[in-house]
Amino acid sequence: MYLLRIAIRNLFRRRRRTIVTAAVLAIAIIIFLVVESLMAGLTEMSYDNIINLESAHLEIGREDFFQDDYKSKLRKSFSLEQELRENIRAIEGYLSHTAMLEFNANITTGRDEFPVQVRAIEPESFQEILTNANYIIAGEFLSSGSEGLVIGSQLAEMLSLEVGDFYTLLFQDQEGSFNTIEGEIKGIVSTPHPEMNLSTVFYNKEFAYDALRVETGRANRILIRLDDRDRAIEARENLLENLSGTGFAVRNWEDSAEMIKAMQAAGQIENYVVLGLILIIGGIGITNVVILAALERMEEIGMMKALGLKEKEIVGIFALEATGIGLLGSIIGCIFGFISVALFSNFGFDMDFLGGTETTYGIPIMGRLYGGWSPWSFGLVFIFGIFVAFLASLIPAYWAARKDPIEAIYRR
Repeated sequence: MYLLRIAIRNLFRRRRRTIVTAAVLAIAIIIFLVVESLMAGLTEMSYDNIINLESAHLEIGREDFFQDDYKSKLRKSFSLEQELRENIRAIEGYLSHTAMLEFNANITTGRDEFPVQVRAIEPESFQEILTNANYIIAGEFLSSGSEGLVIGSQLAEMLSLEVGDFYTLLFQDQEGSFNTIEGEIKGIVSTPHPEMNLSTVFYNKEFAYDALRVETGRANRILIRLDDRDRAIEARENLLENLSGTGFAVRNWEDSAEMIKAMQAAGQIENYVVLGLILIIGGIGITNVVILAALERMEEIGMMKALGLKEKEIVGIFALEATGIGLLGSIIGCIFGFISVALFSNFGFDMDFLGGTETTYGIPIMGRLYGGWSPWSFGLVFIFGIFVAFLASLIPAYWAARKDPIEAIYRR
């Protein structure tokens, strides 16, 4: 307790030096927490967009459907047999499913042409699975019995299309012959998923069979929604086991988010590297603080040794001082980090400010990005800040403690 009182007293001998050194640690902690919040928010919103706008929790198709090859997706269609429907409905946490015909086409307006992915859907069941219809900004979404095409806002802007304008879809049907679908733009959606806004369009499946030369009722992709995304991993394994030998493949939402997971891992590594570099700078500052304190108190160190204090007790005093700086920096960093993350989580950040509405940053998210919370990060960085400060003090503390008391008193 006596050593602690000495350390606390010495800690505030040079208040400005202590505050500046603690501030360096605090800045490192704030940067780490904000970037961690950014990565958490970006990842969570990307997952939500993939689940709610692209692939749902589970998807089923022929084994070769999910492979990149030149074979038409329409040739990979299948009938929804009763056994397959029963296996889907038997999934734990099952809510609903929808079947679609997905194929590639070029959309042309007579002047411009652009490649798109067409999703021929069953409007009613589709809207139970995905939320694209919630983002209509012009016209209306597809409904049972209605014909027309729903396109994304970026595609509409690029091709100068509005609701009521005419379009032509040029594609290869199931037999490999070129065919077209013509009609009017029925609606325009603007979702937080850039791919949906630029390269995906929606058409009513009941009007597509004849043009695609696909037997009525067939599909090449089934999307399944569960009551919890965490069930999807186990559900995928169970469904694969039930469909073994049938030629079907099952993917969960994580399979569609492989790039996001890789980016998250890379981002975390970069975040820890930045934190480590800044903490190294802070550690060097603490080392300098301990060395300066030792030089300024050399006579005092000699007197303490002459009075019988052991080396480890003197080391303990300097280590406690440095730990105090680390504690102060960690507290300040966590407080201001908490405030920064709270503001980021509540008000978000407009990603369009960085590069306009067409910037996707390689991830399925655009618009306003909100931060996420990672409580364990606060505890981790708090302890890490104190540990770095303690570690940085040991070498200069031992150097000061090993001084000969007579030389120290006379500053030799």
